[in-house]
Amino acid sequence: MPIVLIIDDDPGVLFLHEIIVTESSLHENPLTFSSAEEALDHLHRLDFISNRFLIFLDINMPTMNGWQFLEQLEKQINHADIKVVMVTSSLSRAEREKSKTYSLVIDFWEKPMEEEQVYQLIDRLGSWLKKG
Repeated sequence: MPIVLIIDDDPGVLFLHEIIVTESSLHENPLTFSSAEEALDHLHRLDFISNRFLIFLDINMPTMNGWQFLEQLEKQINHADIKVVMVTSSLSRAEREKSKTYSLVIDFWEKPMEEEQVYQLIDRLGSWLKKG
């Protein structure tokens, strides 16, 4: 089972997404972060070799936005098994296209996350979620 992180600066959205991830049985205890910097600091304290990570990432956040987080993550990881779902209020086609340029990003969702999306993700990532 991968370590699941939810990163969003809006406390209400963070709480809702945590409930959806838990209720959908994707993960019983996702880690939540209200800033990208806090999440990045936490990730640096974990073992990238023996863990897998599924990250739900907001784009528009103060100080460090989702794109900056991805840039830092891609620079600092080596051979880590990380998958990122962008979850944003942005309806910009340009941002959706930009997300496709990052190897870690596997999907782009509009806020709020919906339980049905999580079920579809579970189906899509089935064996990856269960391995190791």
